[in-house]
Amino acid sequence: MDHTLPKKHPLTTMALLFIGFLYATYFVTRYGGLWTENDTAVFTQVTRSMIHAKSVLFPGQYTHGFGYPTWLGTLSLLTGIKVSVMNTIVVPFLGMILLVVSAFVAYRTFLKSNRMAVMAVLVLFAVPDLMFTVLRGNHEKLNIALMLMAVVALFRSLKIVYEGNWRAAMIWVMLFYTLVFVNATVNDYFASTFAAASTLTLLAGSILVKRNIPVADPYRTQFTRLTSYVAASWLLVWWVMLYVFPAAGHDFQLLHGALLKLTNLFLTLHTSSNPYAAPTSQWAGYIVRVLVASFRWILFLVSFFIWIQELWRLIVKKQQHRTLEHLFLLALYGGFGLLVALAIPMDFTGLNAGTNLEVRNFPYFALMASPVLVWGLNQAFRRLSAVTRPKIIPIVGVFLALFILIGLFKSTLDPVISNSWIFYTPAEKQALTAFDQHSVSTTLWTGPDNRLVYANTMFNASETTTSQVAGYGYTSSDTDVLISPEVVQNTLVQHKPIPRYQSKNRIYDNGSAQIYRRIPRTLFEANGS
Repeated sequence: MDHTLPKKHPLTTMALLFIGFLYATYFVTRYGGLWTENDTAVFTQVTRSMIHAKSVLFPGQYTHGFGYPTWLGTLSLLTGIKVSVMNTIVVPFLGMILLVVSAFVAYRTFLKSNRMAVMAVLVLFAVPDLMFTVLRGNHEKLNIALMLMAVVALFRSLKIVYEGNWRAAMIWVMLFYTLVFVNATVNDYFASTFAAASTLTLLAGSILVKRNIPVADPYRTQFTRLTSYVAASWLLVWWVMLYVFPAAGHDFQLLHGALLKLTNLFLTLHTSSNPYAAPTSQWAGYIVRVLVASFRWILFLVSFFIWIQELWRLIVKKQQHRTLEHLFLLALYGGFGLLVALAIPMDFTGLNAGTNLEVRNFPYFALMASPVLVWGLNQAFRRLSAVTRPKIIPIVGVFLALFILIGLFKSTLDPVISNSWIFYTPAEKQALTAFDQHSVSTTLWTGPDNRLVYANTMFNASETTTSQVAGYGYTSSDTDVLISPEVVQNTLVQHKPIPRYQSKNRIYDNGSAQIYRRIPRTLFEANGS
């Protein structure tokens, strides 16, 4: 393969953007734009509160960073589009653009091939965990783009210094620091994750140098400089947490609590929780659960095999045909992979603020696993005969398309395969609005989970209301019950009981959704109206 890079590649970029546009279009239009989930609802509410307060510092602010609400609020004010519409209709397309462009630039840098960079981006479309992360209305679309660009800036600075161009290197260094700082203002955890991955990358590179790997020897002096860059990135993150946005300093207490729980876990071998048991009930059957997780395991296992094989060639066989780009990519893979491994014992501690860190960290690992996978498969294809290669490539393409299709269903939590839904209907929205406007000091049960609680947060939640919208198990404190075909179906597929609403007063009915209220037990009991 010719690894020379043409100066212009508009068709390649536009093709990827078009595929990303189709993916985002399906995500948004699958439910007619009527979708939400926890983070989307929370950031919509936080952004509205920030705009009302005219400050990033206000009661109820998001304590892990102010960057995303500021960005979302700015877009809303500039365009005149409501925050809820911006976060669910417009932002998914912006998130897809950020992912495609930043990933293509990064992969083109490390793989030194437009074709392999395109394939690596296409592999990302088959990772539904990553797609959902980018498309939903939270900060991670910015974190991912900033992280990928920071990786490119860090690598460019090291390579240009090696080539002796100090002036250009300083520009890349300042760009790296700027990206790290902005990333920390968006979310301190994921900025810390990147700093930790950079630290582990540094350690991996140092091991290669100390093992006297011939291909790494010319870059021995660069690791001292890399150490200073990584140390500075940590200082920038801490500066944001302690001084720029002091609310984020609360996370230092979480770190202390996590260390105590980890100590207890390894000393007693007693787990506080098992976060990996809950997702198994989310899917409609065992076969579906296997299908939606299949590409995740394929990506991990195949890329890990390729990574181990490359390390064997470098360390044991001391092959010298690898470039600095490939070494850097291998080190990044190891760094982000180790973060996923370290997250697993953290999950078993039952740390509330970090529930299922493995799931949170995996999309970032997938960003590094994708180019490693494509790189290894490209080498394998080149060893095939001219007769076999044309037969294998279409098969791989068909399987990739199949996994992308499965990913579409998983990323939208389609009712065909999922028992946990993210959509709501116009009738349910209308019923929630009526409850919010006409009820006082009452609690409305809305279903077996928080699907409609999040929907209510998107549009109706206010600080002055005395009524509440609740989900999950029905309790005696729930005075009202919302019933719709979707609520009934969702409750049944989750194998949970439906409240006995037939004996209650029907106080609202729009033809599809009804609200039933408990009959007052005495003449003096508050009726909530």
